[in-house]
Amino acid sequence: MRETTPSPRFHDRASRDLTSGGPSGIELAENLDTLSRAQLEDIQQRNLAATVNALRQNPDVAASWPGALDLRVARDLLKLPLFSPADLQETCPPASENLVLGDASAGLVLRSSGTSGLRKMIYHSWEFSRRVSYLGARGVRSALRPRPRRVANFLYPGELNGAFGFAQEVTELLPAMAFPMGSSALASPETPEVLRDHRVDTVICSPSAGTQLLTGDATRELLAGVVTNFLYIGEILGESRERQLAAARPDLTVRSFSYSTSETGPIGYQCAYQRGSTHHLHEDVLVVEVIDTDAERTQPDGRVGEVVVTTLTDSGMPLLRYQIGDEGYIETEPCLCGSAARQLTLTGRVGQSMNVDSTTISRDLVMERLGTLGITDPADCQFQVVQHGPDGPRGPGFSIRLLLSDRTPTGVTAEDAIAALYGAYHMGRVFTAPSYRGLTLERVDGSAFHHTPRGKTPLFVERPAH
Repeated sequence: MRETTPSPRFHDRASRDLTSGGPSGIELAENLDTLSRAQLEDIQQRNLAATVNALRQNPDVAASWPGALDLRVARDLLKLPLFSPADLQETCPPASENLVLGDASAGLVLRSSGTSGLRKMIYHSWEFSRRVSYLGARGVRSALRPRPRRVANFLYPGELNGAFGFAQEVTELLPAMAFPMGSSALASPETPEVLRDHRVDTVICSPSAGTQLLTGDATRELLAGVVTNFLYIGEILGESRERQLAAARPDLTVRSFSYSTSETGPIGYQCAYQRGSTHHLHEDVLVVEVIDTDAERTQPDGRVGEVVVTTLTDSGMPLLRYQIGDEGYIETEPCLCGSAARQLTLTGRVGQSMNVDSTTISRDLVMERLGTLGITDPADCQFQVVQHGPDGPRGPGFSIRLLLSDRTPTGVTAEDAIAALYGAYHMGRVFTAPSYRGLTLERVDGSAFHHTPRGKTPLFVERPAH
């Protein structure tokens, strides 16, 4: 249980503007879990005021949110329009620098992963970037006790992806020894020996790649008692992977490294009592809403809606009521750890869909139909649409390749999958399209799924025939 402190102290060393030599107006709590609800809301209120003051000094930025200069308390945000990924793409550099507070000549440039379908360029000030690292380290200290000592970073480096550098900076702040492996090291047969020989206790990796590394036949026994912590980032772990890890590695502590986006930085963190997709919120520097987008109103706690995030910042790119593309709900009960920081549980992505021969099918539709076969976790399947050229054996058209992991019920056949999917109107249109060439079902190891360069495992994939 947490210990409350009557007069919390706040760090600002992670939020200093080294280019000007002056401190930021944004305050960061040293440990959110020691604050009362009133104390937490008080620092959030001061950071909101600092954000509004920065917007007032940058009217071109404030123009993106009519009414932003009238914000007084967090609930006033409900008066502002939602800010979508398309809005961000239109206003972020290089299209415009009207979304950058102050000087845009120095800082960190990232690009979002494009999960929502739009690749956005993000300009973070160095001050904001240091704050991101500070929040990440604060979250890991809450998640893992004792803290990590030797950390292997298997995230994807390069291509304007911030996750690898984020993990390195967090490791420095913990402080711990960093092993910058990179995602390519996952394929090296020497990697497990390196982890064992150097007594690496913590692995940071994507959920799919980390699960394969830590539960594989060749590595499970080798790393048992050595790697004791698995920190994942990039996507939801999923219940099936969680069960697989628990069965193969009962000695392993599995936690989210950070619930974070390239645009906003860290949004949530896990404590020792949390599992799966539930996180405490970094409420000192964020305001998180769960909304009913159609009705344009806030959802009551416990009800699923779209997650909307407001970053409280006086430098870099502020985002007010930004639609990050996730769905979830605010927990109705406090966490067992005693923290006053609210808990957000993620349930998936908003409107994840694919267009197949002019027919749009959604993740929810496919998973609802596969659920009748006992396939309930998107991490256990992949829906690949294979495009055939005119020179192919079947002529031009497309076929469907449905991949299932070995965690799914045995005995499911291609005929079973077709019958289940055909029950949905839009899938029926796909199966009756003139260019449809058939469906094959393959039960494969998770490594055979298509993964993005950043380690994510999408449900929908379009690929050419081999």
